[in-house]
Amino acid sequence: MTYEPDLDFLEKLLLATGPTGFEEEAVEVFLERAKAFAEVEVDQKGNAYAHLNPGGSPRILLLGHIDEIGVIVSHIDEQGFLFLKPLGGWDPQVLVGQRLRVLGKRGPVLGVVGRKAIHVLKPEEREKAVKLENLFVDIGAQSKEEALAHLEVGAVGVLDQPPLWLLGERLVSKAVDNRIGAFVVLEALRLLKDLGTQAHIVAGASVQEEIGAYGARTAAHRLNPDYALVVDVTHDASTPGMEKKEVGEVALGQGVALGVGPFVDKQVLRTLRALAEQEGIPYTLHAHGRFSGTDADEVAWVREGVRTGLVSIPNRYMHSPSEMVDMRDVRAAVWLLARFAQEAR
Repeated sequence: MTYEPDLDFLEKLLLATGPTGFEEEAVEVFLERAKAFAEVEVDQKGNAYAHLNPGGSPRILLLGHIDEIGVIVSHIDEQGFLFLKPLGGWDPQVLVGQRLRVLGKRGPVLGVVGRKAIHVLKPEEREKAVKLENLFVDIGAQSKEEALAHLEVGAVGVLDQPPLWLLGERLVSKAVDNRIGAFVVLEALRLLKDLGTQAHIVAGASVQEEIGAYGARTAAHRLNPDYALVVDVTHDASTPGMEKKEVGEVALGQGVALGVGPFVDKQVLRTLRALAEQEGIPYTLHAHGRFSGTDADEVAWVREGVRTGLVSIPNRYMHSPSEMVDMRDVRAAVWLLARFAQEAR
């Protein structure tokens, strides 16, 4: 397995602002990179597609959602403080003290998430988990009028946390869920450009996964693929306090997690396992019940049904400013997707 990831592209993708439903900036980064080796398009919903070998057979959709969790401004008070509603699933405890980047009228507006300091919290307040409605954002404005000069109700924002490299090949950043999936599918397409394939391969960056996989439903219906491989992140089970009987055996640095469940096509899973063993790619089987909480849930049932597989990247600290992945797992996922595309008939 010889493949080197485009880390400049990965970092640009992670830095882009793209909360669910407002993914345009991240999509533009994806498309700009894809144009170098593929035919690109965007559908009415906002999903981005990169096509390799159009007209080839079979048609294979490689799909990773490009949206990230974010916030939307719901109110601006007389002092210029912003109040928020969630875009996607938040633990409000994670937001306290964080820096945000809000898309304003004339460009990004930076702010910090505030609450009362511990010194002035009442004893009963200290014991309670903070709620989002009790948090506010301070952008430095001294009045509502000053705040409104820069942004308005409906402005959206994300965590302002750049990618950082830790020991070994560990990467931490906001938006790893699931820019890493969008990265993997486009990198697999780039690799296939060199390796060669008779198939029509589509690398898709889907939108609005964090609020219901709406973009994936549109993408699968529009493309009507013969096969689909969905790439997302899943919980690493090796950190303190994680219960393997609940979250499975997945761990950073131990390869990809292959989904097993009612929505996964059995032949696709058998092929993925056989190719992983043939290529020396470590993998873990990851069991799901009724659904996985990924785009795969929707893709599998579109039209007469799409033969779908789920390939997941182990991720620590999901939906936080410091989501963590191991690039060895990322490279393994890229290679496995490329080999599946070469072998599919």
